[in-house]
Amino acid sequence: MYRIAVAALVLAASGCATTGGGGGREGNATVAGVVRLPESGLRADDACGQLQVIVASPSSPTVGLGRAMVKPSRGNRCSFSVTGVPSNTDLQVGLTVGSDLKCEAGAAPSVSPEPTTVKVNDYGTATRDFSLSCGA
Repeated sequence: MYRIAVAALVLAASGCATTGGGGGREGNATVAGVVRLPESGLRADDACGQLQVIVASPSSPTVGLGRAMVKPSRGNRCSFSVTGVPSNTDLQVGLTVGSDLKCEAGAAPSVSPEPTTVKVNDYGTATRDFSLSCGA
């Protein structure tokens, strides 16, 4: 009887330790893609580290969902993935640029396309690509 009680306590404690925090809307879907950097005109040693991909509900586009990662890739690009986002619901995917990322002329690079809406199936992955540009 004592062993069963201890086993139940261990299972309950480990179950509480591995659940998501704060009642956030976590899911099983992923959004992934590439950010193409300009061939020239960008002043940044770590451009990929100054980019943030935000996957959010269209009703609150600044509150990011899931776990985002942006990392350098080949060919003057950054790759990104946002995991643990809700499935079967409309999600807005956008890219923001850190304030330290500047073009040689001193202006912030422009991002295209604008944020778009996606809907991802259970355990599915949606892909979205962005590009930065400096000047015309």
